[in-house]
Amino acid sequence: MFIQLLTTEWTKESRGGAGARVRNATPIASVLPDAWSGAGDALFHLHHVYFSEQRHFLRREWTEVRKGKSFVEVEAFRVERSEEGVRVLLDYGKMGMPGQLEWSGQARGERHEELFHLSAGEWARGVYNERIPYWDTGHWGYCKHVVNVGLLSDAGLEVFQRTVPKLELRREFLLRQRGPVAPGAHTTRMPSVTQ
Repeated sequence: MFIQLLTTEWTKESRGGAGARVRNATPIASVLPDAWSGAGDALFHLHHVYFSEQRHFLRREWTEVRKGKSFVEVEAFRVERSEEGVRVLLDYGKMGMPGQLEWSGQARGERHEELFHLSAGEWARGVYNERIPYWDTGHWGYCKHVVNVGLLSDAGLEVFQRTVPKLELRREFLLRQRGPVAPGAHTTRMPSVTQ
């Protein structure tokens, strides 16, 4: 199984103008690492790709292999493996401001949202954004996370770039200067589904 996480991080300096144009140009998919062609039987192959305003949105990437568990958590995504395939969840408890109401405005107690299921040979994409505090400076930052998950065996390294996902789910929220929008407000959640 291949998991590719692309994260873009910025501050208010890149919320508009030229900074926003550069930030918005970061990709939602990348070529998988060469080392993964003919990858072995490890449970999870993770490919992290990171872009930050601090580094002028230059690409930084690394890989890791995780074994031993039937699930892996990357940012607020939880990817679970079972005999039937793969299930991907979004954990609202890990998003937004710690200890505050979730960005989603979902009912209390509904911490996880199931985004999609995959069977062998399929892949899908999930996207969410968040507003995060920088405790050392007292300032706020923003992140956009894209996860491409594929239960693939014979796909090429460009599979996430050259093929269409089975499903694409976006959970993008209004990132206001003063924090999350109150639950129940109609502008909080802007989901979209592409099939």
